[in-house]
Amino acid sequence: MFTFRSSPYGSTSHALANQNAFNTFYGGKALFFSTGHHSSFIDAHSLYSHRSTRAHNTILINGMGQKIGTEGYGWIPRHYEGPKISYVAGDASNAYGEIISPIWKERAQKSQLSLSPENGWDKNHLLTYRRHIVILGDAGLVFIYDELEADTLGHWNYLLHTIEKPMIIGQKENEIQVRAINETGMSEAYLFSNDELEVEMTNKFFAPAVNWLKANNEGHFEPYKNHWHFTATTPRQTTCRLATIINTHDRKEHGIVPERISDTEIRVGNWSITLNLSPKGKASFSIENKADDIKLTYDDATTIQEKGITTIIKDERLELEI
Repeated sequence: MFTFRSSPYGSTSHALANQNAFNTFYGGKALFFSTGHHSSFIDAHSLYSHRSTRAHNTILINGMGQKIGTEGYGWIPRHYEGPKISYVAGDASNAYGEIISPIWKERAQKSQLSLSPENGWDKNHLLTYRRHIVILGDAGLVFIYDELEADTLGHWNYLLHTIEKPMIIGQKENEIQVRAINETGMSEAYLFSNDELEVEMTNKFFAPAVNWLKANNEGHFEPYKNHWHFTATTPRQTTCRLATIINTHDRKEHGIVPERISDTEIRVGNWSITLNLSPKGKASFSIENKADDIKLTYDDATTIQEKGITTIIKDERLELEI
């Protein structure tokens, strides 16, 4: 299973600051997954390492995350579901910046928690963050394309997390493989970029997880487990494009391994992907499976050709229920 969130209702109440984040599962158990413990509604760990964007499989800019509150929102402007290919686009361009919600500022002040740049919130420099996700057939293959733009030079931080076992990392020029495993399955994420990325993994939370609230019947406070956090950081740039192919499958199987043909082409199984990872030119990609007569093209609009039918998708504003 693959899940994705980009919500116009933001990250207030029990929601998290995880716009444009995804999770993967196999056998009903997590692989790449949001991290942190709900130690309380608002203490240092819950705010900085659970509700905060740094705890989720999404993007930071210069280490800074999304606003807490309804102001830190995303939305899903495009989606398509077909027999052999499905597509969703999330837009988190309005999610980042300083926390301005009066209720969350008051809560942080009462708990003596700082909403400062040192803790992950600063003046917003992000202009565009669109994450395109394409489900390729029914073999557990997912293609992700991130288009990112800021109003000043900055580092982009690509995040992945696991909660049960450490990730296994392999790296070669402008390509990183990150593997998450559980008892029966694995997700293999192949991250492609235009530049060499700086990679880091830790099993330490930004704010330690201390169980001070939930004792068992014998009065024992069971310690919270640490989780694992992967970050790939770009050189300083105003425009960034990243691509990821995730293959989720049984641990006994050998997954399909993507092959980078050139700077603009990747092949994975019967799927051929042409894309722009350079900061120059427009954000665009095209996916084709000639065996099944399928083609999806993103270039302003999204055009999908499947079973002889052409569908053109443009942004569609939602009518919210509240």
